Amino acid sequence: MFQILPFIIIILASLLFFNNSKSYVNKTVSIVIPAFNEEKSIGHVLETVKKVSEITQIIVVDDGSTDNTSKIVSKFNDVILLKHEKNKGKGSAMKTGLKKVTNEIVLFLDADLSEINQYQVEAIIKPILEGNADITKTKFKREAGRVTELTAKPLLQFFFPELNFDQPLSGQFAAIKSFLDKIDLEHDYGVDIGIVLDADAQGMRIEEVDIGNMVHEMSTLQELNIMANEVVRTIVDRAISYGRLTLVDDLGNAIRMEIMGLSLITFGIFGLFFIKYMGTLVSALVILLGLFISLFYIFKIIRMSFRMYKQTKIPTLQIFKSFMRMHFPVVISVIILFAIVVSLLGSVNISSNEISIEPASKNLVISTVSQPRSSVDVRGPYTVESALENEQHLIRLSNSALNTLQAHYGDFMYIDGKSYQLEQPVGNENDLIRISEDPRKVLDIATETVVRDSDLRGLFENTYLVRNIHNDEVANIEADGNQTKLDIINNTTVNVVSQITTQARSAKILSVYVNNTKVAQVTGSFVNGTYLFSVNNETVDSFDLNSSSHGLLYNGTCDGQYVEVVVESSDANSTNLFADSSSKFRFLNINI
Repeated sequence: MFQILPFIIIILASLLFFNNSKSYVNKTVSIVIPAFNEEKSIGHVLETVKKVSEITQIIVVDDGSTDNTSKIVSKFNDVILLKHEKNKGKGSAMKTGLKKVTNEIVLFLDADLSEINQYQVEAIIKPILEGNADITKTKFKREAGRVTELTAKPLLQFFFPELNFDQPLSGQFAAIKSFLDKIDLEHDYGVDIGIVLDADAQGMRIEEVDIGNMVHEMSTLQELNIMANEVVRTIVDRAISYGRLTLVDDLGNAIRMEIMGLSLITFGIFGLFFIKYMGTLVSALVILLGLFISLFYIFKIIRMSFRMYKQTKIPTLQIFKSFMRMHFPVVISVIILFAIVVSLLGSVNISSNEISIEPASKNLVISTVSQPRSSVDVRGPYTVESALENEQHLIRLSNSALNTLQAHYGDFMYIDGKSYQLEQPVGNENDLIRISEDPRKVLDIATETVVRDSDLRGLFENTYLVRNIHNDEVANIEADGNQTKLDIINNTTVNVVSQITTQARSAKILSVYVNNTKVAQVTGSFVNGTYLFSVNNETVDSFDLNSSSHGLLYNGTCDGQYVEVVVESSDANSTNLFADSSSKFRFLNINI
């Protein structure tokens, strides 16, 4: 039995070969010519095809013409004329003609080929007659069609990359009738590309024949629009019918799953550091699950993409552009995850016995009260660094850090009894706090420590801030162009000392008037205590105040100037506590 198996295989292979190499030598050809208002060219087309000896049946289908197309065709006695009462479309005309075909080979020609010749017609049918093809399509020398280049070819490259025709929409082609009887012809301009796609799906041998120069009537833009829509519909329909969307759907599903995996990793990392009730174990499991899903599907995406792009044979740059368009959501998710990982790596602290990762986030601050400073601010985090050379008496920090401390440049900070002036950062060092070694030791903070904005006040807690108060907004309103008032404001300096705390308390508005002109206004809080008031650094009075104190604190003449100090209630809170006498500071000093 096994000895004759090779012979059986050879016989079957031979039968298959001869079946696929069927010759149509000495066979006759039927031609179907769909025509719609082609009185100028139909006569020439008919005279040409009559010269081809293999064509024994000529069928013209007048698709509802309103000109003299039918009259001209009627003059040819051996031509079968079929008529549609109204225009139904090229595919419908081809269907009507195909029903009358009696030969095994069918040739379809457009009726507007005003310069087609006998040799071109013979070239179209020759490969089928010789048994080398089941279907022949034509290509000819002419400017590339807009629908072909802009619509058909891109779609074919994507859905049917194995097809590579110069002119896939050419309406001049021939086919064996047995194949045409098995398929459903489109009724419109999609008929030509539909036949090609059906032939490819059924394993028909397709050959594109070069027939040289061809004069073809140019379509209007409106006609091209209709044609493009019908061609797109046909290609997409065939892609669905023949499962070509499966690859795209699989790829789309892989992309969605990859995004889900990356999102789970991101969520796990976020939960590990920022969600209080999401434990370490749960966060780790979420991260591992996301990692498994993302790794599995990223390899799947790469494999499918490589197979697709390998088949298309398009330039590398075009592949890159196509890849970015198709995988853009994944790329963005990877970038987001990469940014998170880099941020975490920047928060790693390694000591002799542990590795610590504490991410420091930015702080979005939205003010709910009217104030001169920005109502929306993104602050921090800040990195502590050494002071610059010969600047041991300065603390350099960004404006956002000042806003958090409720301070201004030029103010002084007292740390362990020593004063340090607050100054602007140098260059692009807005994320640095430069402070010398002595105050760092007092504050117990090392260089390269990252401080969140919400922790900044805690870093400087219980230090004292001497603020030089000069409210430009208040000054402009009070002066209102009055030079005398402006001189009073410009010649007066107000210093307010407050203690930096982390506890928010009910705020009070402290206003200072000189000769009935408001020269300064500042916000802070009082607790039970005695508060010293001075003018020109000489103690003038003391006040016993508490959190509910308000009204006129002081009025009197000092160095020839009439001075008033008023405390008003406020709806806001403050973390700056006015310094009482136990701090050895006068909480308010007016220099006149």
